[in-house]
Amino acid sequence: MQEDILRFFRPINHSFDVKEDDYVQAKVCISMADAMARNTNSSLYIIDYNQKNFLYVSPNPLFLCGYTPEEVRGKGYGFYFEVVPAEEIRMLFEINEAGFYLFGRHSSEEKYGMTIEYDFHIKACDGRFRLIHHKLTPVLLDKDGYMWLALCTVSLSPASVPGNVLMTCKHRPVHWAYSFEGQRWKELPNIVLTDRETDILQLAVKGFSNTEIGEALFVDANTVKFHKKKLFQKLHAKNITEAIGIASNLRLI
Repeated sequence: MQEDILRFFRPINHSFDVKEDDYVQAKVCISMADAMARNTNSSLYIIDYNQKNFLYVSPNPLFLCGYTPEEVRGKGYGFYFEVVPAEEIRMLFEINEAGFYLFGRHSSEEKYGMTIEYDFHIKACDGRFRLIHHKLTPVLLDKDGYMWLALCTVSLSPASVPGNVLMTCKHRPVHWAYSFEGQRWKELPNIVLTDRETDILQLAVKGFSNTEIGEALFVDANTVKFHKKKLFQKLHAKNITEAIGIASNLRLI
């Protein structure tokens, strides 16, 4: 089991320059994450790559799968082997390794602005598998620029299948999508929505129908359908629910 757990940390072959006194900063990060957890519907947790465990796990039940936060912390990465399908564990190994390689090609300043996100199933306490959207971003790097602490958020995924791996950097006008078939990252220009597309998404979030959106924007329902079709193409979405989820994850609305 321990050897399998270490596969989550490939290709990190690094002795972290983190001292015991440095964990005073970590206490501040835990307090901030705990405060954030009280103000969001997402689950939050903090990964400690130095100790290869979870430093903090929020009490939101979505990610806990019937366990307490303390139990999940105690299990560490072994938790995944209990709640994630075996074939998706292998997918997570690949995502982690590919993610670390791409992350390592950037400067420390850029690293602090990077986020990786992807979807996978976890087994809920009722025995059913739910597709979750997982986002990870650095909180603290060590002195050599390696990721020491990372904040993770977990929410229900708008997608229908696992995978959907994206890496973004707020300092770059591009993002990267991972291809499992080619086992490589593809660099893509960042998505830009028109004002009309943004308006339609925001109204769709409120549950407006095509007719209601048209009335609000002074256009007919067919025009709304036309803009939605363009939106789906831009966001690689199958429907408006998926488009809203993707746009929200990419912070486009």
